[in-house]
Amino acid sequence: MKRKRIEINYKPLHVHVAINEVGSIASLQTYDAATGVYEADYTLTPLVLLPQCDVIDRDGIIKEHNINAKLINLKWNEIINGKKTLIESTNNSYEITQDGTNKGQIKVKKNAALLHPITLDFEAEYLDTRTNQIIVFKRTKLVKCINATDANPLLTLDSESTHLWNPWEDAAQQIITAKLMVGETDYTSDTAKRKFFWYKLRENGTLTLAGSDELDMDIISANDNVLVVDRDMMGEKQTYVCKATFSPTGSPAASPTDADSTATTTVVRRLPPFDYDIINIPNRIAPGTTVVQPKVIVVGPKGIISNAMQELRATWYKDNTVIGTGESPKLSAVDVTSGLLGVEVVDKGNYKMLAVTDEKIITTNDGKAIITK
Repeated sequence: MKRKRIEINYKPLHVHVAINEVGSIASLQTYDAATGVYEADYTLTPLVLLPQCDVIDRDGIIKEHNINAKLINLKWNEIINGKKTLIESTNNSYEITQDGTNKGQIKVKKNAALLHPITLDFEAEYLDTRTNQIIVFKRTKLVKCINATDANPLLTLDSESTHLWNPWEDAAQQIITAKLMVGETDYTSDTAKRKFFWYKLRENGTLTLAGSDELDMDIISANDNVLVVDRDMMGEKQTYVCKATFSPTGSPAASPTDADSTATTTVVRRLPPFDYDIINIPNRIAPGTTVVQPKVIVVGPKGIISNAMQELRATWYKDNTVIGTGESPKLSAVDVTSGLLGVEVVDKGNYKMLAVTDEKIITTNDGKAIITK
């Protein structure tokens, strides 16, 4: 007897992790030496940080996206002046959530010292149950304190560090607005003293200006402190970075450096959990019927999703043979009655540019890229 091992070739998981600030308390403090007052004071109102750990399984076997509750070997380290210390449960300066959807969340109950920032180092593992491989999530977060009498510019965005986009419910277009504060003063509208710059994080890890690539189909506009993006065109996820230069005398630098204020948002396409079923087909059909037209309905957390096929692909089977596609195809009554009718619904994913084998983009006669799901 001859034997041959056959294994399933699973698609690699798409993995994403970001440390989000929960609530209104930011990771930047100020300290007034004259009064001895911190703003914010973490000993009174803790800084809450949540490492958002997500996976996307294009095979559809792993249904959930956020997998914080399934993290293992989770740990946080504190790094001050180059010294790395494991944060134990006995450390009263921190509180770490050990289970549930917020597993890994940390409350910071101590203040950073001037010129001595705290780097919080997060690490956890996740077991890919399809392959029994371990995936490691790692991310760091800087907590620092500056002198209140000489406050540094603080750049923020109205889009979270990880922004989830549900294409069934949310508009494709997103407007991202930047805000620049120096101490208690808002300099966003003071065009003489600041300049804003918008970038995209490319697949090779580099930052280039948003819209500088002819294939930046997701960039609608990047004007001053406002970036407008088409999330339908961004892929499964995209990181946008804003930088700002500032000068109190009215001569901000024409280009930013690594020392200038930076804010980041990663927009992630995510469909909510859904189920589906077949309707519009009786258990028995009348003699002489030649065509039947079943329909698949998709149900989400809020009920039936009317525009489900905008993001999903339905394939109809008789036993294991494909006999139709679409939400409600016209099928041969012979096919339906002579076997077991089934339907499979999968996520079509994001829009993609068509390319030939050498990765050259296929375009129309006027040079526009052809996209499809």
